[in-house]
Amino acid sequence: MAAIEDIVGWCRVERLRLAHQLEELQSGWLRTYEKQAQEQGWLEIDTTAQSIDLCRQYISELNAIVARYPDVSVTPAAAPLPVVPPVARPAMPPGEHPPLSRDAIHPDWLHGWGVVKGNQPNWDCKGAYATRAEADDEAAKAGAGYYVRWGSYNERTKEFTSGPAFSRV
Repeated sequence: MAAIEDIVGWCRVERLRLAHQLEELQSGWLRTYEKQAQEQGWLEIDTTAQSIDLCRQYISELNAIVARYPDVSVTPAAAPLPVVPPVARPAMPPGEHPPLSRDAIHPDWLHGWGVVKGNQPNWDCKGAYATRAEADDEAAKAGAGYYVRWGSYNERTKEFTSGPAFSRV
């Protein structure tokens, strides 16, 4: 019976971890992207909605496993170490993202709101900003045709790239 105790204990801890991850995804503090190499840099596609769906599916599967063995009590020796929750963060306003962050693999690239004119890959980019409000102000100052998109900005080459799922604002 020890093996099933280990499995049920792991399922409970994993369910808590996924619930926290789901909360982070839904609040906007955590976002997921798929990166595709392009001649002009990286094309980023926001996959946060798919990640939310996967978290919900995995939590549902873990709930089914735990519900299948309601009489199993997890002993302290069989239970995995508890997950320490991270510091609680305030909810982000709709349309906002965390401050500009560096890409871990490509340190010249930042993630944020870009002020652009034209169409990818031939965008004229005025820069990237940490908040949508800053970018909206800069787009208004830049003149006709400039708009705001979430994406990646290369500080060295001044290049901006964004996924196709975003629409003009």
